[in-house]
Amino acid sequence: MMDERYLRAVRDTLVKHQQWLLRDPQGQGRRADLSFFDLTGLGLSRINLAGAKLTGAGLSRARLVGTVLSRSDLYGADLSRADLSGAQLQSVDLRGAKVDGARLQGANLQGADLRRGLMIEAGDRRAGGNADGSTTFVGCVMSKAILTDCRMAQCDFSGSDLSGADFTGSDLSGAILIGADLTGATMRKAILDGVLMCGARLNEELRATLERKGIDVDGTGLTTTAARMADLISEHQRWVDKDGKKGERIELQRIDLRGYSFANQLLCGAVMRFCGLRGADFSGAKLAMADLSFCDLRDADFTSADLSGCNLEGANLTGAKLWRARLRGVDLSGDGSRVWPTNFTNARLAGADLRDASLAGALLTGTDLTGIKTSFATLKGADLSKAAGRQRAAVPA
Repeated sequence: MMDERYLRAVRDTLVKHQQWLLRDPQGQGRRADLSFFDLTGLGLSRINLAGAKLTGAGLSRARLVGTVLSRSDLYGADLSRADLSGAQLQSVDLRGAKVDGARLQGANLQGADLRRGLMIEAGDRRAGGNADGSTTFVGCVMSKAILTDCRMAQCDFSGSDLSGADFTGSDLSGAILIGADLTGATMRKAILDGVLMCGARLNEELRATLERKGIDVDGTGLTTTAARMADLISEHQRWVDKDGKKGERIELQRIDLRGYSFANQLLCGAVMRFCGLRGADFSGAKLAMADLSFCDLRDADFTSADLSGCNLEGANLTGAKLWRARLRGVDLSGDGSRVWPTNFTNARLAGADLRDASLAGALLTGTDLTGIKTSFATLKGADLSKAAGRQRAAVPA
């Protein structure tokens, strides 16, 4: 928690910034410079911070609803899980910023710079953003956001809700949109060279438009390791059997493994994030505590697979077969005091077959359960209070 002197310094800086914005005739105003300040969780909603210097600032979980940040410098800042709903971010510099999990519904980022931007550390002044210089908006809520005329080459929007967003005239070269919701999005005159859209949710009109431009929306830019996957699995199984002392854990990202067969394989603790796994066969596989977050798992087969404690956040499981799949939490303590649940947060399970599987104890916040196939026990004891489409979830087997 910030001490009183620190808060007073922040408050005085904000007051002088307001005077600066008004071109205070007494000359007492001064442009706010809160670079590298720790402003974690601070309430800054509806404040005019236009043109402020916030380079490398820590704004994680900050409340910035309706805040004016146009032309401000947020280079290398940390805005993860901040609430920027309705914020004005026109022409803002967000290079190298970490904005993962933030809320930006209706925010205006027209002309913003979201490209890579690496900041060299100097003494104890360390940027709050991404150390590798990448700009990330992973898992953000950005429905109806204005993203026109932006420079966002290689920016990562994986798993974000961009429904109804406007990308008109923006440069999305090499941008990452894996598992993103782009229904109703507008991409007129946008540059889409090398864009990565594996598993993105698209309405038919946008899909047709993108395919006419030659974009492979199911696999563009993904690399493939299918030829050496058998060796990787063998090493991973040694890693599991020897408690990590031998072998090597599978850790993959953005790999094209569409249709690959993992049937009956031991994949506990494996990491395969943002991968293209449409139609993959995981039947009978052991995936306890594995990480398959933000993967394209449409039509994948998990029949009788063990998904206990598996992380499937943001994954697209539309039409997947989860018949008889084990979805229980993992008891980490042995006495039930620490249970690691199977995570379906913001996953899409529309039309999935969940017969003879139980969602009791699973995390279902924002999960699309529209039209799933169920049996008697599927939804018994499940917390559906924050799930999506649950009113139409139960489809008789």
